[in-house]
Amino acid sequence: MRTLAEFVRRNTTPLLWLGSAIAVAMLGAHQLDAHKAVTSRYTYNEHIFPILRDKCGRCHVDGGAAPMSLLSYKDKGGAVAWAESMREMLVSEAMPPWYVDPTGPAVRNSRSLSPRELDILVTWAAGGTPQGDLNVKLPPVTAQNQWSLGTPDLVLPMPQAHTVPASTMEETFDFTVPTSLTEARWIKAADLLPGTGSMVRRAVIAIEKGPVLAVWEPGDETAAAPGGTAFRLPAGAKLSVRIHYKKSWQDEQQEKSDKSSIGLYFTEEPLSGKEIAAFAIDGPKSESQSTEALTFSGTLATGGRVLALRPSLNQAYTTFEVQAVAASGRRVPLLKLRGARPEWPRRYWLADAVELPAGTKIEVTATPADRDSGPLLAAPANSPLQVALDIVPQ
Repeated sequence: MRTLAEFVRRNTTPLLWLGSAIAVAMLGAHQLDAHKAVTSRYTYNEHIFPILRDKCGRCHVDGGAAPMSLLSYKDKGGAVAWAESMREMLVSEAMPPWYVDPTGPAVRNSRSLSPRELDILVTWAAGGTPQGDLNVKLPPVTAQNQWSLGTPDLVLPMPQAHTVPASTMEETFDFTVPTSLTEARWIKAADLLPGTGSMVRRAVIAIEKGPVLAVWEPGDETAAAPGGTAFRLPAGAKLSVRIHYKKSWQDEQQEKSDKSSIGLYFTEEPLSGKEIAAFAIDGPKSESQSTEALTFSGTLATGGRVLALRPSLNQAYTTFEVQAVAASGRRVPLLKLRGARPEWPRRYWLADAVELPAGTKIEVTATPADRDSGPLLAAPANSPLQVALDIVPQ
């Protein structure tokens, strides 16, 4: 038997799903005390709050990117009002939006929940959502809009604020920013500081006609390139920036403006003298989103060390795997994702770089997800499917 939330999700468009989910959550909150017995041995004050604070609190906090705070029990709705939706999102692996399959190669800066944390949250949400000891005073948590790696060496504000009209819920804005540098520099990391954190949902920062410096997501920590590697920023270069804005339901029919800033972190020239370059593999083009399993590949013309992978997805995928195939037929796993969705693009830095010779085939295999379980934010029609490898050439 389907739950009410499942019915709403399957019978509304992605843009209407959030508003419908809110209604479901509020309805569920009123029914909890009357219809759900307390069977959970876990309580919000003792067990749930610490997990939500540490793993979800960068977005699900007042003033954060998420449209609801989970860092109170009942205040302003609180976690108890969202317990059923939270359970469904966790069980379906829609949240947290971290798609690395633990059976694949290790990556840096994991944002996943441990099996124990997941069990605690689901058991509490399904088991009556007890608050626990009322004498426990939870520490206040506020939204932190700050640079992940400390003050950058160079801060570049948007040339001018961008306004999202009252009639528009989401849109993408592209712009360039001059660096005005008179000499080449080496970049170990780039970051974004949102001007209006409640609607800045993702950003891609690149050197104009050059490599991608950062794929930014709210809640993620900015990662510096592994030691001894960097991106070369030519003198006088411009940055090409794409920001995706999406208003929360609280801001519907309101005009909102943003003036974010880009931060660059400099480093010394790599001892190898070689910069991080990109090798992209394009997936098959189709008129509509496919539901059939697919495989596509590309061949490295130059060998080197693979540091990271950046999938750009055109739909949700149940499985998404990238492997290096040597001339001998030997396979080396590079990345393995499950339940990956296009609205949360990422750069996945490998825990250990992989050295590959020239002529290595990079093979991608993917299984599209059932359309009924599609993403909260659908990919635009005819979106490209691509995997880019960040590599230091030999």
